[in-house]
Formats: sequence, structure tokens, C-alpha cells
Amino acid sequence: MKKHYHLYNETLPIEADLNDLKDLLAKKKQLLENYEEISTDLEDEMYISRGNGFCTTKWAPDVIEDKIEELTKQIAEIEGWIKEGF
Repeated sequence: MKKHYHLYNETLPIEADLNDLKDLLAKKKQLLENYEEISTDLEDEMYISRGNGFCTTKWAPDVIEDKIEELTKQIAEIEGWIKEGF
């Protein structure tokens, strides 16, 4: 059975079961890893191109830091929901 969840900093609630939450958690962790990697490369004047939502644009450091903070909070929420037994 799916439940409604409201994820930090997202306007629309999600409807998910345990498997959906696990999939979402994996995606958020991958995005976090990508943003953390980008944050270390910002000073290199690199342009980042990825197939998972990133494009060939230069990201501002404050945008990256905000996204890392948001994803960290979202991951903690999802892990909490999974730990609570859905």
C-alpha cells in the first residue's frame, strides 16, 4: 500500500511504497554524490555533463552548497521513513 510523503523543499507530496522509497533513496544518494563531486571541481572551471539531470553549464558554488544541504535533508527523511518500517 502506498502512502503520501512530503519531502523537504518539494512542493508536491509523493505517493510511495517501500520499494519506491528505496528507489528514491538510491537516486537522491547518487545526485548527492554528483553534487559533492562538482563542488570539488568548481575551481577548475570545468563544465559538467551527466546523463542524470546535469547539463553542460557551470554551477555557482552557492547553488551547489544549497543543493547538497537539500539532498542531505531529503536522504535523512527517506531513511527515517524506511527505518520506521514504512
